[in-house]
Amino acid sequence: MRACALLLLAASSIVGLFGCKPPTGGGGGACPDPSDPGVHYVSQDPDECALIDFVCAEGQTLMSAPGCGCGCIDEEPPPACPDPSDPGVHYVSQDPDECALIDFVCAEGQRLMTQPGCGCGCIDEEPPPACPDPGAPGVRYVSHDQNECALIDFACSPPERLFGGECGCGCVGPAPETCPDAADPDVRYISHDPEYCHLVDFICAPGEALFSDECGCGCVGSDLPVGHARQGK
Repeated sequence: MRACALLLLAASSIVGLFGCKPPTGGGGGACPDPSDPGVHYVSQDPDECALIDFVCAEGQTLMSAPGCGCGCIDEEPPPACPDPSDPGVHYVSQDPDECALIDFVCAEGQRLMTQPGCGCGCIDEEPPPACPDPGAPGVRYVSHDQNECALIDFACSPPERLFGGECGCGCVGPAPETCPDAADPDVRYISHDPEYCHLVDFICAPGEALFSDECGCGCVGSDLPVGHARQGK
Protein backbone atom coordinates (compact mmCIF):
# COMPACT_ATOMS: atom_id res chain seq x y z
CA MET A 1 0.00 0.00 0.00
CA ARG A 2 2.84 2.39 0.83
CA ALA A 3 4.48 1.66 -2.53
CA CYS A 4 1.24 2.53 -4.36
CA ALA A 5 0.94 5.80 -2.46
CA LEU A 6 4.51 6.73 -3.40
CA LEU A 7 3.77 6.00 -7.08
CA LEU A 8 0.67 8.23 -7.02
CA LEU A 9 2.65 11.00 -5.29
CA ALA A 10 5.39 10.72 -7.90
CA ALA A 11 2.88 10.85 -10.72
CA SER A 12 1.25 14.01 -9.35
CA SER A 13 4.68 15.62 -9.01
CA ILE A 14 5.45 14.91 -12.67
CA VAL A 15 2.12 16.47 -13.74
CA GLY A 16 2.92 19.58 -11.68
CA LEU A 17 6.49 19.69 -13.06
CA PHE A 18 5.49 19.73 -16.70
CA GLY A 19 2.33 21.85 -16.19
CA CYS A 20 -0.01 19.16 -17.55
CA LYS A 21 -3.65 19.39 -16.52
CA PRO A 22 -6.67 17.27 -17.15
CA PRO A 23 -8.69 18.50 -20.14
CA THR A 24 -11.18 21.24 -19.36
CA GLY A 25 -14.47 21.97 -21.02
CA GLY A 26 -17.24 21.86 -18.48
CA GLY A 27 -17.49 18.11 -18.06
CA GLY A 28 -17.18 17.36 -21.77
CA GLY A 29 -19.59 20.08 -22.96
CA ALA A 30 -18.59 22.30 -25.89
CA CYS A 31 -16.99 25.60 -24.95
CA PRO A 32 -17.84 28.80 -26.82
CA ASP A 33 -16.00 28.81 -30.15
CA PRO A 34 -13.08 31.28 -29.92
CA SER A 35 -13.29 31.80 -33.71
CA ASP A 36 -16.87 33.07 -33.38
CA PRO A 37 -16.77 36.89 -33.80
CA GLY A 38 -19.33 37.20 -31.00
CA VAL A 39 -17.13 35.32 -28.49
CA HIS A 40 -14.41 37.29 -26.67
CA TYR A 41 -12.08 35.26 -24.44
CA VAL A 42 -10.08 37.07 -21.75
CA SER A 43 -8.33 33.77 -20.99
CA GLN A 44 -8.94 30.12 -21.76
CA ASP A 45 -7.12 29.04 -18.58
CA PRO A 46 -9.64 28.50 -15.70
CA ASP A 47 -6.90 28.94 -13.07
CA GLU A 48 -5.82 32.26 -14.60
CA CYS A 49 -9.46 33.34 -14.85
CA ALA A 50 -9.78 32.92 -11.07
CA LEU A 51 -7.21 35.74 -10.66
CA ILE A 52 -8.56 38.10 -13.34
CA ASP A 53 -11.06 40.87 -12.62
CA PHE A 54 -12.90 42.17 -15.70
CA VAL A 55 -16.29 43.54 -16.72
CA CYS A 56 -18.20 42.83 -19.92
CA ALA A 57 -19.27 45.74 -22.10
CA GLU A 58 -22.89 46.74 -22.56
CA GLY A 59 -24.61 44.32 -24.90
CA GLN A 60 -22.42 41.42 -23.75
CA THR A 61 -22.94 38.63 -21.21
CA LEU A 62 -20.37 36.93 -19.00
CA MET A 63 -19.14 33.56 -20.24
CA SER A 64 -20.45 31.03 -17.72
CA ALA A 65 -19.61 27.58 -19.15
CA PRO A 66 -17.54 25.86 -16.40
CA GLY A 67 -14.00 24.86 -17.29
CA CYS A 68 -13.98 26.88 -20.53
CA GLY A 69 -12.06 29.92 -19.39
CA CYS A 70 -13.53 33.40 -19.09
CA GLY A 71 -14.65 36.23 -21.29
CA CYS A 72 -17.71 37.84 -22.78
CA ILE A 73 -20.28 36.84 -25.40
CA ASP A 74 -22.22 39.32 -27.52
CA GLU A 75 -25.94 39.22 -26.82
CA GLU A 76 -28.30 38.54 -29.71
CA PRO A 77 -29.49 41.89 -31.08
CA PRO A 78 -33.21 42.47 -30.65
CA PRO A 79 -35.26 42.09 -33.82
CA ALA A 80 -35.64 45.28 -35.82
CA CYS A 81 -38.67 47.42 -35.13
CA PRO A 82 -41.33 47.73 -37.84
CA ASP A 83 -40.17 50.17 -40.51
CA PRO A 84 -42.09 53.46 -40.08
CA SER A 85 -41.66 54.16 -43.82
CA ASP A 86 -43.56 50.97 -44.66
CA PRO A 87 -47.06 52.01 -45.81
CA GLY A 88 -48.53 49.07 -43.88
CA VAL A 89 -47.01 50.24 -40.57
CA HIS A 90 -48.89 52.90 -38.58
CA TYR A 91 -47.13 54.21 -35.45
CA VAL A 92 -49.21 55.97 -32.81
CA SER A 93 -45.96 56.74 -30.98
CA GLN A 94 -42.37 55.50 -31.11
CA ASP A 95 -41.83 56.36 -27.43
CA PRO A 96 -42.48 53.26 -25.21
CA ASP A 97 -43.10 55.48 -22.15
CA GLU A 98 -45.70 57.53 -24.01
CA CYS A 99 -47.27 54.34 -25.35
CA ALA A 100 -47.92 53.18 -21.77
CA LEU A 101 -50.27 56.16 -21.38
CA ILE A 102 -52.07 55.91 -24.74
CA ASP A 103 -55.29 54.01 -25.26
CA PHE A 104 -56.08 53.16 -28.88
CA VAL A 105 -57.70 50.46 -31.00
CA CYS A 106 -56.52 49.14 -34.36
CA ALA A 107 -58.88 49.26 -37.32
CA GLU A 108 -60.38 46.17 -38.90
CA GLY A 109 -57.77 44.44 -41.03
CA GLN A 110 -54.95 45.60 -38.76
CA ARG A 111 -53.14 43.99 -35.84
CA LEU A 112 -51.59 45.57 -32.77
CA MET A 113 -47.84 46.23 -32.82
CA THR A 114 -46.48 44.08 -29.97
CA GLN A 115 -42.69 44.24 -30.33
CA PRO A 116 -41.27 45.51 -27.00
CA GLY A 117 -39.28 48.73 -27.05
CA CYS A 118 -40.47 49.74 -30.52
CA GLY A 119 -43.34 52.03 -29.57
CA CYS A 120 -46.95 51.33 -30.38
CA GLY A 121 -49.29 51.34 -33.31
CA CYS A 122 -50.95 49.06 -35.84
CA ILE A 123 -49.76 46.93 -38.73
CA ASP A 124 -51.88 46.08 -41.76
CA GLU A 125 -52.58 42.37 -41.99
CA GLU A 126 -51.64 40.59 -45.19
CA PRO A 127 -54.68 40.54 -47.48
CA PRO A 128 -55.91 37.08 -48.46
CA PRO A 129 -54.87 35.99 -51.93
CA ALA A 130 -57.24 37.21 -54.62
CA CYS A 131 -59.58 34.64 -56.12
CA PRO A 132 -59.05 33.85 -59.79
CA ASP A 133 -61.33 36.10 -61.85
CA PRO A 134 -64.03 33.85 -63.31
CA GLY A 135 -64.30 36.24 -66.25
CA ALA A 136 -60.60 36.17 -67.05
CA PRO A 137 -59.39 34.16 -70.04
CA GLY A 138 -57.88 30.87 -68.93
CA VAL A 139 -59.87 30.63 -65.66
CA ARG A 140 -62.36 27.77 -65.39
CA TYR A 141 -64.29 27.20 -62.13
CA VAL A 142 -65.59 23.72 -61.39
CA SER A 143 -67.34 25.03 -58.25
CA HIS A 144 -67.37 28.17 -56.11
CA ASP A 145 -68.31 26.13 -53.00
CA GLN A 146 -65.31 25.03 -50.90
CA ASN A 147 -67.28 22.18 -49.30
CA GLU A 148 -68.48 20.94 -52.67
CA CYS A 149 -64.92 21.10 -54.01
CA ALA A 150 -63.83 18.65 -51.30
CA LEU A 151 -66.22 16.08 -52.78
CA ILE A 152 -65.46 16.66 -56.47
CA ASP A 153 -62.84 14.65 -58.32
CA PHE A 154 -61.59 16.46 -61.41
CA ALA A 155 -58.39 16.97 -63.36
CA CYS A 156 -57.03 19.91 -65.31
CA SER A 157 -55.76 19.52 -68.86
CA PRO A 158 -52.14 20.61 -69.46
CA PRO A 159 -51.02 23.36 -69.53
CA GLU A 160 -53.76 24.21 -67.04
CA ARG A 161 -53.02 24.10 -63.32
CA LEU A 162 -55.46 23.22 -60.58
CA PHE A 163 -56.51 25.74 -57.93
CA GLY A 164 -58.57 25.29 -54.78
CA GLY A 165 -59.33 27.08 -51.51
CA GLU A 166 -61.86 29.50 -50.08
CA CYS A 167 -62.62 30.74 -53.59
CA GLY A 168 -63.73 27.34 -54.81
CA CYS A 169 -61.86 25.12 -57.22
CA GLY A 170 -61.09 24.79 -60.90
CA CYS A 171 -58.34 25.21 -63.44
CA VAL A 172 -56.23 28.13 -64.60
CA GLY A 173 -54.51 28.03 -67.96
CA PRO A 174 -52.76 30.48 -70.23
CA ALA A 175 -55.12 32.84 -72.01
CA PRO A 176 -55.56 32.03 -75.71
CA GLU A 177 -53.77 34.45 -77.96
CA THR A 178 -56.70 34.81 -80.35
CA CYS A 179 -59.77 32.65 -80.80
CA PRO A 180 -60.16 30.95 -84.15
CA ASP A 181 -62.53 33.00 -86.33
CA ALA A 182 -65.86 31.19 -86.53
CA ALA A 183 -66.54 32.90 -89.89
CA ASP A 184 -63.43 31.35 -91.43
CA PRO A 185 -64.35 28.35 -93.59
CA ASP A 186 -61.27 26.52 -92.26
CA VAL A 187 -62.59 26.79 -88.67
CA ARG A 188 -65.22 24.38 -87.39
CA TYR A 189 -66.50 24.96 -83.84
CA ILE A 190 -68.07 22.10 -81.91
CA SER A 191 -68.97 24.50 -79.08
CA HIS A 192 -68.01 27.93 -77.76
CA ASP A 193 -68.65 26.73 -74.17
CA PRO A 194 -65.43 25.47 -72.48
CA GLU A 195 -67.51 23.60 -69.86
CA TYR A 196 -69.36 21.68 -72.56
CA CYS A 197 -66.09 21.05 -74.41
CA HIS A 198 -64.72 19.20 -71.38
CA LEU A 199 -67.67 16.82 -71.53
CA VAL A 200 -67.92 16.12 -75.25
CA ASP A 201 -65.77 13.76 -77.32
CA PHE A 202 -65.14 14.58 -80.96
CA ILE A 203 -62.64 13.78 -83.70
CA CYS A 204 -61.27 16.15 -86.31
CA ALA A 205 -61.11 15.16 -89.96
CA PRO A 206 -57.76 14.24 -91.53
CA GLY A 207 -55.74 17.38 -92.16
CA GLU A 208 -57.49 19.29 -89.37
CA ALA A 209 -56.08 20.17 -85.94
CA LEU A 210 -58.15 19.93 -82.75
CA PHE A 211 -58.40 22.86 -80.34
CA SER A 212 -60.05 23.06 -76.91
CA ASP A 213 -59.50 26.10 -74.72
CA GLU A 214 -61.35 29.14 -73.36
CA CYS A 215 -62.52 29.89 -76.89
CA GLY A 216 -64.41 26.63 -76.98
CA CYS A 217 -63.45 23.60 -79.01
CA GLY A 218 -63.44 22.39 -82.57
CA CYS A 219 -61.17 21.84 -85.53
CA VAL A 220 -59.10 24.09 -87.78
CA GLY A 221 -57.65 23.44 -91.20
CA SER A 222 -54.02 22.48 -91.50
CA ASP A 223 -53.01 25.87 -92.94
CA LEU A 224 -54.48 27.80 -89.99
CA PRO A 225 -52.47 27.76 -86.71
CA VAL A 226 -54.41 26.55 -83.69
CA GLY A 227 -55.37 29.47 -81.40
CA HIS A 228 -55.02 32.12 -84.10
CA ALA A 229 -57.61 33.70 -86.37
CA ARG A 230 -56.92 33.88 -90.06
CA GLN A 231 -55.81 37.40 -90.87
CA GLY A 232 -57.14 39.49 -93.76
CA LYS A 233 -60.53 37.83 -94.17
